[in-house]
Amino acid sequence: MPSRRAILSATPLAALGALTACSAEPAGAGSATAGTGAAGTFPRTVEHELGRTELAERPQRVACATDGAELCSLLALGVRPVGFGQRNDPLRSWVRELARGVPSYPLAGETNFEQVALWSPDLLLVQRGFATDDNLATYSAVAPTVVTSFIDWRTNLQQVARAVGLEEEAARRIASAEAAVAARAAALPAAARGVTLRTVAAFDDGSLYVLNDRSPAGRAAAALGLPALPAQATPDEAVDPLSEERLEQLEGDLLVLLDFGAGRAATDALRAREGFQRLDVVRSGRVVELGEEESNQLYFDSVLTVEPNADLLARLATEAAG
Repeated sequence: MPSRRAILSATPLAALGALTACSAEPAGAGSATAGTGAAGTFPRTVEHELGRTELAERPQRVACATDGAELCSLLALGVRPVGFGQRNDPLRSWVRELARGVPSYPLAGETNFEQVALWSPDLLLVQRGFATDDNLATYSAVAPTVVTSFIDWRTNLQQVARAVGLEEEAARRIASAEAAVAARAAALPAAARGVTLRTVAAFDDGSLYVLNDRSPAGRAAAALGLPALPAQATPDEAVDPLSEERLEQLEGDLLVLLDFGAGRAATDALRAREGFQRLDVVRSGRVVELGEEESNQLYFDSVLTVEPNADLLARLATEAAG
């Protein structure tokens, strides 16, 4: 089953052998603001997804393991990294301009630790899933490592901010994004607020997946006051599998077909299914297709996509309402 990480090409790293000089110690993970050290001051202890990391001084050379949410958070805070691993070529639209000119290397699967070490970072940001309990020591041998949340943009931003001493800027960014989404919700036409959206992505092997209420799209819908996306069925996943026998779950006011790189053939195969063609939402022509860029945007949780996602869903709901 494609997981959220798989769809975003965030293949978990293989363990490359434990090295010494680990700067993170196992601990209860998670609190974005936990740790010692007043806001903006160093030294400090940063708690993150896989432990605690000691930072003696404010980092000056920050590297990001991927072009994911950790890079988005760092750039949103106004910090340019010394380099990052690039999974998407070209970079996604929401990060492209901010990352222009920043050194990178092609990241097809595993982190190139030799390349990252050449940047001489004094802080390494890695999203959970790329960093695991098995390989955290390898990352930490390169530089003090902070492992960021994969499933919540606020937590991710706060963790990165804590690591670079910019908590107040993170608070401003969060407040600004929340205010923008609230304004978009308030401006939504009354008819659009009752529009039920459903999404589905088809893959080459014939499998189907829907975005659930815990996905970035599901959270955006909730923030806009739209009817909820289907409830999460698979723990810790933003997508759930959909069988041929349960295609009726796609019924709604608007069905959105997503493209995560499977291409035209997979979508055409879905449209050709008899059960799909019998759906009222399909027979009435209330189906739209999103390109790969917008599909990935709806599936990507970061400070740089929360507002575009709200705008996209608001537009779709408004158009569906007429």
